[in-house]
Amino acid sequence: MDSIPSPQYWPLHKLLIPRIGLTALLVAGLAAATVYWVEHQQLHRAAVELAEQRAAEFVAVAGDVLDAPGSETNGAVQARLDRFIRGRSMPRDGGLVAATIFDAGGVAVAHVEHPDYAGHAAALARLASQSVAAGRNAGTGASPEQIDGARVYFLQVPLETADRRALGRVAALYAPSAAYLAEFDRRLARAILFAFIAVLLTAAILYPVIQGLMRRVIELSASLRDANLEMLSVLGSAIAKRDADTDAHNYRVTLYSVRLAETVGVDLKTMQALIKGAFLHDVGKIGIPDHILLKPGKLDEEEYAQMKQHVAHGLDIVRRAAWLADAEAVVGGHHEKFDGGGYDGHHKAGEIPVVARIFAIADVFDALTSHRPYKAPLSFDASMEILARDRGTHFDPQLLDAFAAIARPLHEALTTRGEDYSHQELQRVLTRYFRMDIETLLARAPS
Repeated sequence: MDSIPSPQYWPLHKLLIPRIGLTALLVAGLAAATVYWVEHQQLHRAAVELAEQRAAEFVAVAGDVLDAPGSETNGAVQARLDRFIRGRSMPRDGGLVAATIFDAGGVAVAHVEHPDYAGHAAALARLASQSVAAGRNAGTGASPEQIDGARVYFLQVPLETADRRALGRVAALYAPSAAYLAEFDRRLARAILFAFIAVLLTAAILYPVIQGLMRRVIELSASLRDANLEMLSVLGSAIAKRDADTDAHNYRVTLYSVRLAETVGVDLKTMQALIKGAFLHDVGKIGIPDHILLKPGKLDEEEYAQMKQHVAHGLDIVRRAAWLADAEAVVGGHHEKFDGGGYDGHHKAGEIPVVARIFAIADVFDALTSHRPYKAPLSFDASMEILARDRGTHFDPQLLDAFAAIARPLHEALTTRGEDYSHQELQRVLTRYFRMDIETLLARAPS
């Protein structure tokens, strides 16, 4: 058997680029999302640290004020803290914009706001609604929130003297500055862009490597395909040489079967199973003695019983190779009859695989029109009359009608043009249904 044409690589880009491109975009998107999350976590940690630093500065002053002599009057406390916070400009990275001081009993004794932040009423109201944590051992906590489109941090900080004597707590509102957030946004955009570009560049660098590996896989697949088809041909030829002088019978029945299957529109996998089964339909005859296989006359009952065993022998052979598993339907079912009167008598009509029903017509037709040790070939018309008599008993009526419509020109071509023509036609069939090039893979790939 000639080798099927080698695979073509030009469509390889059409296969790889969309898949690798989509994968790269997904990975780049995931990387960008990861960078976004990490950067925001860093922003949160940095903002919390800044908030705690600003709160510590305020607590130091507030503690001194509350602990100073004469600080019993809330008005005095309020006035001194007011001067402290209003007298300071807002730091570049943000600052403490409002705070409420609670004494050790949880009673608010002072509230201060930075004038630059007076317009953010929602954030200030949110601060005013906070309840102070109880207990002198309650630690510092900062939680971020988005209010009116702005990120702010609410903190509660213990208020103590230098000798760790509890004075109360401070509930504070920290706001990162617009400049600080803008710088963060620029840094975030750069990081995301870098991650995105890095992934895409990596995919571009790896593309030639993947392409080379794909070409190698295709070449190995083509070699494996050729080896399997050669095995198919050798097994078919082995029995053909026992039953006839040439491979012509195998060629013809395969072509008859394929053309009928094309007419009724079977799918690719079914067609491949049919072709394998057609080549190997009588492989089990290798286990039949010559005096029975080549007997020029009619077989007696005992000889016929032995001849029928070629189906079991054939199944035993094809089941030894995974690649031939789908040939079982033809090897095991090509002697079944549509009315259930076949070799095993247990299957009929739709219970018989369609490939076996197709092949039964091709096999009997070629047997009638060919020379055999026990008979001369019949004419086309006589052979078709015999098939017609068994319509609905031996043969599937619809498949037989479809075969009758294509049989005459096909029979004339295969019988008048010789074995070389049959061989060439078979090569075209194998190329069409077994070639594993990228064009075929693309055609079969899900859209």
